[in-house]
Amino acid sequence: KINVKIQDSIQYASLIQQAILPQEKVIQDYTQEYFSIWQPRDIVGGDIWLFEELRHEDECLLFVIDCTGHGVPGAFVTMIVKAIEKEIVSKLQKHPEFDISPAEIMQYFNKTMKKLLRQDSSDSLSNAGFDGGIIYYNRRKQVLKFCGAETPLFYVDTEGKDHVIKGNRYSVGYKKCDADYQYKETIIDVKEGMKFYCTTDGYLDQNGGEKGFPFGKKRFKQIVEEGYSLSMDKQKEIFIKKLTEYQKD
Repeated sequence: KINVKIQDSIQYASLIQQAILPQEKVIQDYTQEYFSIWQPRDIVGGDIWLFEELRHEDECLLFVIDCTGHGVPGAFVTMIVKAIEKEIVSKLQKHPEFDISPAEIMQYFNKTMKKLLRQDSSDSLSNAGFDGGIIYYNRRKQVLKFCGAETPLFYVDTEGKDHVIKGNRYSVGYKKCDADYQYKETIIDVKEGMKFYCTTDGYLDQNGGEKGFPFGKKRFKQIVEEGYSLSMDKQKEIFIKKLTEYQKD
């Protein structure tokens, strides 16, 4: 009876977590094609992705976040991330003159999470935070800005050449994180036909193969190289299939 009660509670919590995920129609207004893979290991989980329209219809932010822990603890942190994200977006929408910087947004997350969770001292009871990527896209200016915290951005240019932008080798919000750390960002001039991919370790760290090693960035890049010209729906199928096959080996 206790187990059924706990499972029912977690199942309902999953509905709440799913409710904060972006609606498909909102994304489709910004890009012709996209796909997302979100499969929590324990019904609810610590990985989350968020999407927000900003000050006009051609400006948006995308967050791909890997919070501390799995299951219920991780899900709690995703709700904190969502609350901070809504605060950030609200402030940006009130200031059309701001030059939006994913690096500055990451810095705000770092300071705010440490403060909210009282993790600005070594004797703090909690030690939660996240790794992740923040992407700002301005469709009018055809500019993309990226800041990663232990998270890369993969992309394919108009000539079919793949690139990887490494994220800052620094996480967000943990006790060990310096509240004044200055994250760096990368600016890319976007051209029609370019493809962009961002993932948490939730995909890359899945174990499999003969030796039980993580799937890894090398295999992820290979999927991008071989399938970037296909539709996004087809690419999603391939990403899921390749990982499933790897985990079965």
